[in-house]
Amino acid sequence: MESIVTSVQRPSRALFSHICHLNRGYTPITPQLSSLPSRSLRPLSSSVRAATTTIPHRKNTRSFEIAIRGLSTMASEPQFAEGIDVEQWRPRVDTLVGNGWKLDEDGTGVLKTYYFKTYFKAVSFVNVIASQSAAEKHHPTMTVRIGSVDVHWTTHRPRGLTDKDLTMAQHCDEAAEMMGSVDQDKGKKCG
Repeated sequence: MESIVTSVQRPSRALFSHICHLNRGYTPITPQLSSLPSRSLRPLSSSVRAATTTIPHRKNTRSFEIAIRGLSTMASEPQFAEGIDVEQWRPRVDTLVGNGWKLDEDGTGVLKTYYFKTYFKAVSFVNVIASQSAAEKHHPTMTVRIGSVDVHWTTHRPRGLTDKDLTMAQHCDEAAEMMGSVDQDKGKKCG
């Protein structure tokens, strides 16, 4: 019991995440971990709750899933990070878009879904990307499903598209080809 009291007094990110997971339908007012008393949780508005209840076990990735499926508006122009030569990198963005990548909602990142015949190949693809991203010290947001993987590359500091995002997106295409990615209709489906 004493360790629980200590954890509540000094919450970790894992505990914060666990508390939010247990309190579905509630969200913290402030993202500061130091201000996490129970009174800082408030119910979500009904419109937000309705949007998140369709996939309750993946609330944090809801906007990413909507964007990857093309249900929301995509940016038409890339937003490069400060200090990036737009004229040099714009052709690479166009090449990626031609290969199935999409700009995210605000144009600061690129995203794509890869499909595989087996869950094992999907996870193997994630491991290949994880290995390369660790080497480059640049990590994507990835969502794994039974026969597909969503990949989203963006740079947070400075905010926007950078050469690392574009290089790693190209690496994803090469890894997917090596792992035997297939068209959407041939990917493994649940059941």
